[in-house]
Amino acid sequence: MRNFSLIFFLIPLYLITYTSVPSYGQDFEVAPVKMNFDCESGQIQTKVLTIRNHANQKQQFSLTLGDIAADSAGMKKKNPAPNASRSCKDWVTLNPSFFDLNPNESKDIKVMMQVPPNHSETRWCMIYVVATEEQTSLAADKQMRTGVKVKPRIGVKVIQSPKSNTKYKSSISDFKEITQVKDSLRTFQALVSNSGDKLIDAKVYLVLSNLETAKEIKQKPKRISVLPDAAKLITLEMPKNVPPGKYSLAAILDYGNNSTLEAAQMNIEVK
Repeated sequence: MRNFSLIFFLIPLYLITYTSVPSYGQDFEVAPVKMNFDCESGQIQTKVLTIRNHANQKQQFSLTLGDIAADSAGMKKKNPAPNASRSCKDWVTLNPSFFDLNPNESKDIKVMMQVPPNHSETRWCMIYVVATEEQTSLAADKQMRTGVKVKPRIGVKVIQSPKSNTKYKSSISDFKEITQVKDSLRTFQALVSNSGDKLIDAKVYLVLSNLETAKEIKQKPKRISVLPDAAKLITLEMPKNVPPGKYSLAAILDYGNNSTLEAAQMNIEVK
């Protein structure tokens, strides 16, 4: 799996009043933005998180751990208590968790995952990296007067799932048309649910089968990731230039790992 780095740029803030006060430039880089651990029960793994200061002056950095959940639309949100059975926050140690970086300086953070005995389930959490620029007295005074307090933050997702855990199970349902008047193409929606115990990285696509000629038209797949015990809505657009006729339309879910394809189906007419 690829690791991606993420650079945070803080743009000037324009206040509601007639005067505008730019914030003091702060930016930094965190890599990777997703960390995958595959510790078996009772094992320890250590990976490295790199943080680089791209600002033109010293910044202080602090790292904290938090829990997340995903709603049906796939939006991340803080979830400090309800999903405790899926949290690995207490299994993670960060070293160091607070430090300073000079301009263009970087720091490697050791992220240690220690899985207790008798735990083979998939769990997850977030590492939040927060930067606070070291300010001059003049900058601090301006900030106080404008009421602007800036603390840029980047979140790093942490997934823990042992290789011995192969409980993949997903389904697609609630397939319906949601086309609006303003839409240039007919639009459909489906719900992808993960009832297994592994993160799924799936492909979802539409297939139209002409009921008279049996000719098929296949849409380019969209990719979707869904955590265990979660679901996401996905929107699919019908391919362009579909000939008039009556069709069987299927939304296909392919989540790999030697699993059979899942599908939801309806009949439509293209005029």
